Amino acid sequence: MAKPPGARHIEIDKPFSLELGGVLPRLEVAWESWGTLNSARDNAILVCPAFSAHCHAKSSTEDPSAGWWERMIGPGAPLDTDRYFVLCASLLGGCHGTSGPLSLGPDGGAAYEGRFPLVTIGDQVRAHLALVDHLGISCLYAACGGSMGAMQTLEMGLHHAERLRRVIAISGTDRTRPATAAIRHLGRRAIMLDPRFNDGMYGEKPPIAGLELAREIGTVFYRSQEEFNHRFAWEPAYRPSLDGPTFEVQSYLLHQGKKILRSFDSNAYLRLSLAMDLHDIERQGTPLAQLAAQVDNSYLIGGVTEDRLITIEEQKAVRDGLLQGGAHVEWFEISSAVGHDAFLVDVDAVGRFIAAFLES
Repeated sequence: MAKPPGARHIEIDKPFSLELGGVLPRLEVAWESWGTLNSARDNAILVCPAFSAHCHAKSSTEDPSAGWWERMIGPGAPLDTDRYFVLCASLLGGCHGTSGPLSLGPDGGAAYEGRFPLVTIGDQVRAHLALVDHLGISCLYAACGGSMGAMQTLEMGLHHAERLRRVIAISGTDRTRPATAAIRHLGRRAIMLDPRFNDGMYGEKPPIAGLELAREIGTVFYRSQEEFNHRFAWEPAYRPSLDGPTFEVQSYLLHQGKKILRSFDSNAYLRLSLAMDLHDIERQGTPLAQLAAQVDNSYLIGGVTEDRLITIEEQKAVRDGLLQGGAHVEWFEISSAVGHDAFLVDVDAVGRFIAAFLES
């Protein structure tokens, strides 16, 4: 849950106001980069992390461990570091080095924990742009992300259009629909009903059972029904029991729940989850098509036919709204048994569209 070992760190020592109220006395941003920023400072691509990701998207000399988007970034990869300066920052409100519940509170003593204020996708984008400003980059070549990362790139493209030329949004949405919010609600409830939650002030005794269950619930929707039905046997794999797994798929979900304990904090989980549910490009009253009519950047919108978390119809709605406003839009739809997480797993299928768009 700490800052990734290869991450760099900046601290902006001035108040950072949040969209829902509250002010952070300072902003800390953990970030990593790959490739070289050219003299014109116009070849930078910002990678916006998905929900459980962070700034370590690619291995480096400082941290040779594989990043969460390892094959998407590098020499000759879709995000080609021979040509582009690729950077990625951990999320505001998360638990990987950027300001969040594990950061020291205003008094400089104890961590914020449950006192850390709520954040929005808009806040996270402004934190990213604070890093971009720090690096002296006035306009990004592109911003690229999937799922929650796509929410960030759309927010940036439509509300900070002058800061980037190309927007890549995969398996994202213009606003969260009630069906998706219902799924995330269950995850948050699992954490908050854990007896150890203690209003978020749990210290060294975190609500691990609640966090495990939250991740298991999410995993069911991150992947497709097709993958589950083909990957796991339907017969009982173990002696039938209510106290332990009976089927292979239960073992898989339990593993995913245990796995997140090594890398995530429950207070961060709650805040990032709610930030996604609050996401709405039109929240200020301007329709998507009208926002699109006011920008001159280009968009690559794509999704997965089998996505059960953010359905392909939502990506089509983004595409159609942008086109209605006259924006330049390129589109792709892939079929993948992985479902929503295809942008993380089916890198070759997704990456070829990204590479072509960056060339266009």
